[in-house]
Amino acid sequence: MRRPLSRHVPVILAAVIGLSGAPEARANDLAGPSAALDSPPVFKECRYRMSAAIRPLLFWIGDSDVGGARIVWRRGDDGRRGYEFLLGSDPTRAPRRINRWGFVREELRGDGATQIGLMRRTEEKSVEEAQANVGFEGEYVFKVIQTEIADDRARAENTVWLVQDDYTYHDVGELLRLVGTPPQSPPRVNEASMPPGTHPGFLFAVADLVDRVVDAANHEPRELLNEVTTRFNFNALAYELRLRKTKWEESKTYGDRQYENLVRIDFESNNPKRKTTERFTLVVGTEGEWKGVPVYVKYQPKWWFKAEGVIDESQVF
Repeated sequence: MRRPLSRHVPVILAAVIGLSGAPEARANDLAGPSAALDSPPVFKECRYRMSAAIRPLLFWIGDSDVGGARIVWRRGDDGRRGYEFLLGSDPTRAPRRINRWGFVREELRGDGATQIGLMRRTEEKSVEEAQANVGFEGEYVFKVIQTEIADDRARAENTVWLVQDDYTYHDVGELLRLVGTPPQSPPRVNEASMPPGTHPGFLFAVADLVDRVVDAANHEPRELLNEVTTRFNFNALAYELRLRKTKWEESKTYGDRQYENLVRIDFESNNPKRKTTERFTLVVGTEGEWKGVPVYVKYQPKWWFKAEGVIDESQVF
């Protein structure tokens, strides 16, 4: 059953990001590319081990370690703050050495916000089309979206990069330095006004709803939020993020750790242009070192497929 997994796992891992982009080099050099981009310093970091499974009939069959994920919180003394999310398959662990990954970085400052998204693309048609459009004979395709937001208006530049090396998520800093140079071809630009109250990115929207859920759960008596909706920008388009429901978990084990006083949150993200919906689940702590931190993530776009992540600090980025 590893064959269907090899086909679907990396695609879904990339889709979990759906958005992508941010800095970081090999060997945990957290200050590398981000420092060059004048990002605020790292405040907190969590790493995850990703697994994936399919259910052809009645039982789940899967691989328990196909890749990794990392969430980074950034905060500056000047009020700037940001988030980063890196997720993907690791060719040394994934079936058929498949390499799919994405990265997103979002930052908020006094006069506006920025967002960069990067995703590994491998479709043969994309390579051929990119070579024709870009005029560069690279073998591997990466899609990059860079967005500036100011005065409730977003401007997103979409570029396609062809490179000779098959970069993995361990090489994200190296690839970001490359896309910081002039693009290989003119970008495709999207511009739009954002509705009032729209978050500058997906990560900011999720963080806001998580904070609201944790605050409500810590009230006396405890309150569990349901049916809360907000908006976020991605590629100069206002998406809708809905908190569908929450559930209290007194004590539960995820991975090899047992956690106390958790909230399980079911989310739904809607793309108004394509009229598509993506659902995912986070389980977050409500106190101590895990307060507001996802200790478990799940993405299940089909009844027969799911990808999951648990805290694992041994993961290397």
